This record gives sequence, C-alpha cells and structure tokens, in this order.
Amino acid sequence: MDQERLIICNTSPLINLAEIGLLDVLEALPGEVCIPRGVRDEVMSKSGLFAKAALAAGSGRFRVLPLAGGLLVRSFSATLHRGEAECLAASMEHSGSLLILDDLSARAAASANGLPFTGTLGLLAAAKARGQIAELAPVLHQLRTKARFWISSQLERELLQQAGEVTGAQRD
Repeated sequence: MDQERLIICNTSPLINLAEIGLLDVLEALPGEVCIPRGVRDEVMSKSGLFAKAALAAGSGRFRVLPLAGGLLVRSFSATLHRGEAECLAASMEHSGSLLILDDLSARAAASANGLPFTGTLGLLAAAKARGQIAELAPVLHQLRTKARFWISSQLERELLQQAGEVTGAQRD
C-alpha cells in the first residue's frame, strides 16, 4: 500500500497563510498536511498575535506529528529553532515529503540534506499559476499587513513579473 506524501509545514508559513485566509493553498498540495508538535506549540504560544493560525493549529485541522528522532532534532537544534529542527527531522524520517519553510537557515539545512522544500511565496506563486488565486499583488499586501511578513521590494517585483502582473519597465 502506498503511503500518502506528507506536507510538513513550519510555523511561519502556517501563520502567514492562516492570517490571510489562504490555508486552502497549503491544503491544495497533493498529500497530507502535517505539523510537528514543536510547530503547534509555537503557533499556540503566539495566539495573541496570530489568532487565526492558533485556531488552525489547535483545531485538529492538521495532523500533529509525534516527535521525530531525538538525535536528528538535537543535531538540527544546534542552528535552528525547535519547530524547524522537528520539521527537518520529520522530513528525513518520511522520504518523499515536502517541507514548507520560510526561514533561510532552515532552507539551507534542507538543501544541504537534499530535502525538497518551498515557502509561503512559492506556494502563492504556484497558486496564482494554477488559477487558485486571481492576483498575487493584493495577497502580498495582506501578508505584510495581516501576517507581518517581510518581503524585499526587489523580490516582490520579481514575483509579480513572473506572475505576469507587472512588466520589467514598471517601477515602484
């Protein structure tokens, strides 16, 4: 029997998508969306700032993964936060999984270990490409204002160009 692919989501993408009302972008991925216990705990600890994300994390909407291999988590914890370390360890234990990570250090560790990953912006760009969201620009604005997500002007322009929403000649 084939196991369903796991989509292992870290804290910031969960917060970002929940706070702008686009968790369905994450759930549209082929596979089961899961969060490690450390991610759930971190999101719940930020419920005062991110109520929608805490509601999603605490509601049973996503399967909470048991703690991954202790040695792997401890190894990754030397340079990463608990949730990120648990995400990477869980991905190593579940081959074929997809990590959803925004943190640059976590993405570097995933890359160094050959683990496939994407982040909030990658998910949104893919959702725009498949027609799940009509326009990327207002979603990026919501990320900044509702989820407190930082994106450089240059990266935003590149994303909007790739999405066909601005041309190279347009400027801020």
